[in-house]
Amino acid sequence: MRHFPTLNPTSKLIGFALIVLASLMLFAQWHYGFNWSDEGFLWYGSQRTALGEVPFRDFFSYDPGRYYWSALVFKTFGRDGLFEQIVADDLFGVIGLLACYFAMARAGIRLAWRAAILFVLAVMMGFPRYKIYEQSLSLFSAIGIAFLISRKPTSRDWFAFGILTGLAAFMGRNSGLYFAVAAVVTLILLKPANEKIHRVRLLAALSAGVCVGYAPMLYMMARVRGFAAAFIHSLSFLESLLPLPIPFPWQMNTVGLQGIDLLQAVAVSLLCLVVPLTYGYLMLKWRTSKPCFNGAYTMACGAAIAGLPYLHHAFGRADFFHIAAAVLPFALAAGAFGAHLWEMEKRRSAIVILVSLVALIVAAWLPREPAFSYRRLEGMRPELVERMEISGRNFAVPAYQAQVMRAVKDEFRRCGGGDGNFLAAPHYPGLYAFLRTRAPFWEVYYLFPRNEDFQARHIDAIINSGTSLVLINPDATVDGQERLRIDNTYPQLVDYIHTHFERLEPDTLPDHFELYYLPNKCSGG
Repeated sequence: MRHFPTLNPTSKLIGFALIVLASLMLFAQWHYGFNWSDEGFLWYGSQRTALGEVPFRDFFSYDPGRYYWSALVFKTFGRDGLFEQIVADDLFGVIGLLACYFAMARAGIRLAWRAAILFVLAVMMGFPRYKIYEQSLSLFSAIGIAFLISRKPTSRDWFAFGILTGLAAFMGRNSGLYFAVAAVVTLILLKPANEKIHRVRLLAALSAGVCVGYAPMLYMMARVRGFAAAFIHSLSFLESLLPLPIPFPWQMNTVGLQGIDLLQAVAVSLLCLVVPLTYGYLMLKWRTSKPCFNGAYTMACGAAIAGLPYLHHAFGRADFFHIAAAVLPFALAAGAFGAHLWEMEKRRSAIVILVSLVALIVAAWLPREPAFSYRRLEGMRPELVERMEISGRNFAVPAYQAQVMRAVKDEFRRCGGGDGNFLAAPHYPGLYAFLRTRAPFWEVYYLFPRNEDFQARHIDAIINSGTSLVLINPDATVDGQERLRIDNTYPQLVDYIHTHFERLEPDTLPDHFELYYLPNKCSGG
């Protein structure tokens, strides 16, 4: 990456064609599935932001960047449906793929290797689609670190990476932290070539860049009324992830799995082992070898350094949703290292790495890709999948979801259909976005226990908003933990609903879901 090769028009044309193909791989799956918890959480927040509300202050949310990005797409299309949310997500992913492809091109990685790595990354971005922001940011970090270690350390370069770090934090504080950790690790591992490295000066330039990149957040804290207090409150309010055992090969759970599901579980377990080993090997190799500015090699090592802190996200709650969101730098690191071995005339080793990488990623991701998983389910048990209109577009969704959504939509209209009139618990914020209504209270994700004062404020909000319809799944838990049932986390709220609302029993409502209506505002039907 030290000596950037010039890209001729043909190479640029082929590159754009590959990017278009990779983009189609993402967009082609838009009409399959709707995760009405996490994806719904993103969609609801984007919708409210586009309507002028402020993340953190007006509704429970992640960091604001992704919502303003989505709101921009909503304004461009003039619609705020689930389809537009997926377009916003995929566009951000395409930017990550585009940056990654041309970074590989400028690093001198051969076209065939770039195409293979791009294909693998596009497959990985297909699931989970609402985590594509973390996935793309991890690629930006990999590109940035690779650029830093491919040149003599300069304050200007570290200032630029600091800006990138600040912007990443505006999209998600975890990503901002991971960028910063990767930069500090790079500072520690840097080896002088011919002159001394001024680490303090580079760290100061990085810090200054972070302040510039984080300027949108700083501006909001200074100028948006109530935002600073809400942001500070969010630092203590957000709970840590509920940990799960890392599914290493010796710990994976294969009970009841067979066929492609068993293959996927084995692939994920191998991924959990191979990813940290790859990062450790490349970092050790880079630290113990002579300073090297070979493009493919530094791309691999930079991706390993950038990917290391993202393992906190992958293993903090080690289900495949979090693992899949956090290990994209591994594909770039392994693929670029294979390209490096190819350049070193170690062709057999390079092919083994590439074939193993493709096989591992396809086996781990393909069963969870929306198009593949829904078509497979339709082929095996078609009664479990229904077509559902969501914001004017037809989606394939689980049959029980369609039943709940139709029942809620009908009752919501019958009960007035105003903002704040509907409450969904414990974790179905996508229903608010589906109905295009505001939640009655700031909280939209009833996952952790809240104190009596917080629940009392929630009840006041229900009264003030005139909430007349409530959907509850009292049996919903996280990882089967009874302590996280809503009657244990929000006992006062549940008691209020049972005391002041009456039960509806639509014939179409599936088991475990309960609908309640307020008699004074809505008839029992």
